[in-house]
Amino acid sequence: MGIKKVTAFLMAVLMVCGAAGCSDKTTQDSSVNETETDSSSVIAEQDVEQKVSSEAQETTAESEIMSEAEQTSESSAVSSEAESDSKADENSDITAEAVQDTDTAEDNAAEINQWVSTTIYSPVDSVYHTIYVRVTKSVSRSDDEKYVNDAIELHNSLSSEYGQIDESQLKIPSDCELCVMEYEVYVPSDFPSSDYGIIAPDINFSVHNIGGGGIPSADGASTYIGMGSMTSLETEEEVSYQVGNTYSFRCLYMMVQGYKNYEFTYDSYAEGTSSDDISSDVSVKGYYKIS
Repeated sequence: MGIKKVTAFLMAVLMVCGAAGCSDKTTQDSSVNETETDSSSVIAEQDVEQKVSSEAQETTAESEIMSEAEQTSESSAVSSEAESDSKADENSDITAEAVQDTDTAEDNAAEINQWVSTTIYSPVDSVYHTIYVRVTKSVSRSDDEKYVNDAIELHNSLSSEYGQIDESQLKIPSDCELCVMEYEVYVPSDFPSSDYGIIAPDINFSVHNIGGGGIPSADGASTYIGMGSMTSLETEEEVSYQVGNTYSFRCLYMMVQGYKNYEFTYDSYAEGTSSDDISSDVSVKGYYKIS
């Protein structure tokens, strides 16, 4: 009986020790798990903080980009508005400074760069409407040979074979030379137009000898009849003409070298004249100085 009690006692001790060992191991495992959990939690928090920081930086960058885009857009809008205002002021100056074509005459021709109110035909409603014209320069080959040559060369580069200017075919008299006249046309925004715009608002100028008659030859022994015709020169390729704008044009003509006693003229009709009412009785002539 003594041995059995001893044995029972030892087994009880072992069971208690085993339970205690398990408890210690569980506590250690729990401690390790808690450490690992704490570590994972710290890492997760750091990841979140880094993500938040990255997103904040991206948001700031996007905001800066949007701000720059908005500033650029606002700047462009302001610039466009300023240009529009400037153009409106310029157009207002044109209409305010212009003289009426009926106020010009052979002895009262419009000065160089003087705007003149006249009309051209609009196929939209078959009526003549107001535009503004001014002669800006006239240059003879004697004045500036390169300028005249360049103007002809540019025209030929932009024209079809039919429109080429071949000086060898012009039969220019020995006392005459080629000249180039430049002028501008402002077309008001209320001028009738179609979806594509308007036809070229060029003017059919001609040369008028002051006092009438033909242009006298250099030696005065003869007179040139019909020397007043002018040929339009091309200056741009595929131009789209729109109302509210100012356009530049050139004309080529022949003149006796050194002769200056002439003017440019243009025949038109009063504002509102329809194609059915056109006649020499209602025509209007404008006069423009050559220099």
